[in-house]
Amino acid sequence: MPTQRKDTNRIQKLNALIQREVGRILLEFLDGQKGFTTVSKVETSKDTRWAKIYISILGGDDDAIMKTIEKNLYDIQGELNRTVNLKLVPRLQFFLDTSPRYVQHIDELIHKIHGEEESS
Repeated sequence: MPTQRKDTNRIQKLNALIQREVGRILLEFLDGQKGFTTVSKVETSKDTRWAKIYISILGGDDDAIMKTIEKNLYDIQGELNRTVNLKLVPRLQFFLDTSPRYVQHIDELIHKIHGEEESS
């Protein structure tokens, strides 16, 4: 009888670990920057060689924060390599996640529409 492999959700667990650790590491590198920066999503490739890190920024300068991250990419990667105990630590790529800003924009439009309806 063939043995069934148990689905361990390895990639999801790795994504959660990377999200937590990169968030902690970014606190140090973004200290003094205006705004609230979070790691909103992590997508690790199936071979675990690459990880896309999506950053959402509220109330800050997107360009300045992303430039700071890109400037310190090797230091951030090195810190992650030191803190996680993995055979192969994925290479990090950072992307700006604009979905929270889009949600905020839609929310403002809804409030504006409701405000116009009440005044009519």
